[in-house]
Amino acid sequence: MLDLHQLQVFVIAAQEENFSAAAQELHLSQPAITQRIHALEKQLGVTLFERRGRRVYLSEAGAFLLPLAKDLLRRSKRTEEMMQSLRGEVVGHLIIGCSTTTGKYLLPPLMARFCDRFAGVQATVRVGSRKRVLELLASGEVHLAFTSALTPRREIRYRQFLQDQVVLIVPSNHPWCKKEAILPEELLKERLILREPESGTYQAMESALARHDISVDELHTVITVGNSEAIILAVEEGIGVGFVPKLAAQRCIGLGNIRIIPIADTFMSYTIWMAENTMQPATAAQLHFLKLLREDGYLQEEAPIQSDLALSKARKDA
Repeated sequence: MLDLHQLQVFVIAAQEENFSAAAQELHLSQPAITQRIHALEKQLGVTLFERRGRRVYLSEAGAFLLPLAKDLLRRSKRTEEMMQSLRGEVVGHLIIGCSTTTGKYLLPPLMARFCDRFAGVQATVRVGSRKRVLELLASGEVHLAFTSALTPRREIRYRQFLQDQVVLIVPSNHPWCKKEAILPEELLKERLILREPESGTYQAMESALARHDISVDELHTVITVGNSEAIILAVEEGIGVGFVPKLAAQRCIGLGNIRIIPIADTFMSYTIWMAENTMQPATAAQLHFLKLLREDGYLQEEAPIQSDLALSKARKDA
């Protein structure tokens, strides 16, 4: 039977590509690391590492074992956590991936409140691109992911989390601040700071302007950036005007440097989706976090996880 401690040593050594670094990570001596790796290699009858100077590299067998070892360790940890939950204890490490600005503002306070309720749980938000957080979810490195787009993957199912409004922001000394609202065509005369086309903010803006027969290509785009915080900073500096999620804008309006300007007959919004990996068993902490979201009205109690068929239809209708 495989020894989980040996598998943990193997995984850390593979990640560090150095036995000394692995020893420091695990608070063991380097000979102890080497001994456990050799014992695992002897048991499996294969060579797991190739040594080149001070560094070690996975052999073909080692590369094959690594994802299996990670999965075994995750399942072992989750089993321990579920058994503790049967005694009324909720423990573990809840890791959430997030690719949306709204999620970055909304999730930390939710998770902080969750950890106040369950002191035995540690929580982490990992922020990255949509592609990256879904890769982390598929590999089991995060328990849940929040994203602004539906990306079909066999093992991933989606639930609608919330609708977020997208708003136009300008510097507080901009002439538009004297107006109750601007006409959509007035955007053609201003310098725009935009998100990348793959973002939910951009797609909501593009769709709303298209209803007024305005193409994004007609806008005078001076900068394209990868996050809403950069847009807010650029607007504060007077470089131009931009579109950001309302939640992000509201956090900064109190400082007095920016204003939200309504656009006549225009409403922009996008959906934030919560993604789950149906191939990975849920942890006790994950299940209790989902319960908290339902209590706060973010998820309907009886709302089913979206099927692949419904997902395909949603993408066609979007």
